[in-house]
Amino acid sequence: TIPPVEVATPPYKLIVYPHGGPHSRSTLGYDFTVQLFAAHGYAVMQPNFRGSTGYGQAFLDADRLDLGGGDMRDIHSAIEILVRTGDVDPKRQFVYGISYGGFMASWLVGQTHQFRAAVAQNAVTDMNMMYGLSDLQSWTTWELGGLPWEQPERYRKHSPLTYAHRVKTPTLILHAREDRRCPLPMGKAVHQALLANNVPTEMVIYPNEGHGIRQPRHREDVYRRVLAWFEKHDAK
Repeated sequence: TIPPVEVATPPYKLIVYPHGGPHSRSTLGYDFTVQLFAAHGYAVMQPNFRGSTGYGQAFLDADRLDLGGGDMRDIHSAIEILVRTGDVDPKRQFVYGISYGGFMASWLVGQTHQFRAAVAQNAVTDMNMMYGLSDLQSWTTWELGGLPWEQPERYRKHSPLTYAHRVKTPTLILHAREDRRCPLPMGKAVHQALLANNVPTEMVIYPNEGHGIRQPRHREDVYRRVLAWFEKHDAK
């Protein structure tokens, strides 16, 4: 999705906006979040990376045991195409994700320094905490092929928190206090790790919210904070 011509012209600054799940997908149609970002001058890329629905069972299962692997490479490939065609500025890239999209935002900044800033909302950041605290233990046991004590190295390898010491990207952490799917301690843990490594970071906790932040005043606050965070760290 690109901005109106009255707002911006290419090469655009880019927001990568990966969906959650990972077994979900982004579809054509009106999306308020995407349109809001575009109205503020950002091109918004919604990648249906491997693991997304709608492309057959083999594609759906393609990131099992490989979270942050092939799906991340798919995202990088899409960005490279947009840069190569001149649509996107290679130096003005941002990432914002929720749930598994938040996993991907947290993961990407631990693997690359190409983003100017990131926002992770209600994110999966640690697989052991996800197993022990979430209301959906079957997610980790299926995606990682076993229980934590059966696959300890895999749980460590596929946790964004493991790579927090590599992060240089300014990262905003947003988390709902009553999230049962991706519990609050995962947001706190990565925030503390970023603080310990002197990475520019802030954390905002939303009361009386679950996995989806739904109250209008909180949703407005999220949008304002995301846009302000990206504007603050944009290349001038």
